[in-house]
Order: sequence, then structure tokens, then C-alpha cells
Amino acid sequence: MAETNKEKKAKLVKQAPQIEKKPSKVWTILKKEYAFENWLLAIISPVLIINGVYVVMGKFGGADLNLGASGIKFIDFFFNTDLKRILTGSFLILVGTLVIVYLAIPILRPSIAEMKKVSWPTSKVLAVNTGRVFAFLLFLMLVFTLYGLALDPLFKWLLSL
Repeated sequence: MAETNKEKKAKLVKQAPQIEKKPSKVWTILKKEYAFENWLLAIISPVLIINGVYVVMGKFGGADLNLGASGIKFIDFFFNTDLKRILTGSFLILVGTLVIVYLAIPILRPSIAEMKKVSWPTSKVLAVNTGRVFAFLLFLMLVFTLYGLALDPLFKWLLSL
């Protein structure tokens, strides 16, 4: 007896290997988007920003260095006046900040999609909940103030021993 197409498909489905569990989205993003170079950039960019701040201030680690007196004309060009020094430091800060933004984009993209799915409270509900939180904080403040006033004589007596 000849098998029908449905029976053949059913056998193929039964014979198909079991699909393994997929890794999480975060791990997939980290493996795909954050190659070794990106991890290296993530380490170097804060260092670049900190050095840019030092250049703008004209100091490196508390030492007053004359940044325009290295003896190398190409390097001294960027530091021989205050304006050039500030522009060079600002450029370093800008590049470091842009690298951090570049590295954050693959993480922020899924977050933005998830934020669109969130049901946000109305302003009235938010105001009511904020009022409840502040009322509870005032209640706790009152309770701890009363504890302090009630136990203060005991603490003074213990300290006098």
C-alpha cells in the first residue's frame, strides 16, 4: 500500500533530530556584535576619555607637565597653546564617548523594542502611587523618630556606665 504525502511528512518529522535549546538573546548579541575588537574598544574608550580630561586640564595624574615641550614638532603642535590643548582634549573625550555609544547600540536596540511593549501608568495613577509612597515614607520617618526619642534616654544611660 502506497504511503500518502501526509504519512511521509509525519515519518520525516518523527525522524528529524531534536532541536537544541537556543541561547539567550543577550548571549547571541554578545557573541555576534561584541567581537574581541569591541571588547578592546570598551576597555580603551574610558581610558581615552580620562586622558582627554587630563589634557584639557593640562595635568597628568597631578603632575604639572608642559604638554607642548616634548621636542617632537608634530606632537607639540597639538599642545603648544591653551586653545590647541583644549581642542585636542575635547576631541579625545568626544571620540571616547562616541565609541561607548557605538558599543551600546546593540544592547539598546532590543531594550527600546521591549519598552514599546510596556503598559505605562496614566498620570493620575502615577500621582496616586507617588502620594502613597511619600505617605509611607513620612510614616516610617515618624516611627523612627519616635523610636529615637523613646530609646535616647536608654542609650545615654548605657554610654554613661
